[in-house]
Amino acid sequence: MRTSTQTESVTSPMKRRSTDSGFTLIELIVVITILAVLASYTLPNLDNFSPKYRLRSAARTVGQTVGWARSLGGGLGKEYVVRYNLDENTITIILPPADDEDPDLDIDSREDLGAESMPIGIEIDRILHADGDKDEFGIVDIILDEYGSSGTHIAVLTNENEASIAVSFRAILGTVEYLPGADAEIPRW
Repeated sequence: MRTSTQTESVTSPMKRRSTDSGFTLIELIVVITILAVLASYTLPNLDNFSPKYRLRSAARTVGQTVGWARSLGGGLGKEYVVRYNLDENTITIILPPADDEDPDLDIDSREDLGAESMPIGIEIDRILHADGDKDEFGIVDIILDEYGSSGTHIAVLTNENEASIAVSFRAILGTVEYLPGADAEIPRW
């Protein structure tokens, strides 16, 4: 027969030692508060970098769009057009006329792949052409022929901090380069 002392020590949960380990709710709240205070000092400093990365991202978008249009033209043997709308800060690929359409169909009457808008705070500042001309407003159409021999140009993008990147496209080589935009110009050989 058991005594009452023996029964209490075996069945009482109050006297058992817990082997579970972990954090209490108070410890978690303290750590989260410390992280929030550190983040409030750090995040405003990262805002200065954001325009720079938006500018780089927009430049990559322009470079990839022009490269894609050239690949389509060369691969399919047809003329594609890259349209810059400097007033609305968009870039669009305009498709060649369909096989059942007039081959000399006006560019404005052709189907396009939809306009790609630049991120907020990014502007397409100007387009520099191979012949030395430049456009700073309006709609600019760059014709990429089926042979890949036309369409050399530079698109200069700027952000709200007046930083700029030039996206240089060389048609014959089919290359896209990213250059400092302030003094960008078409190379003369």
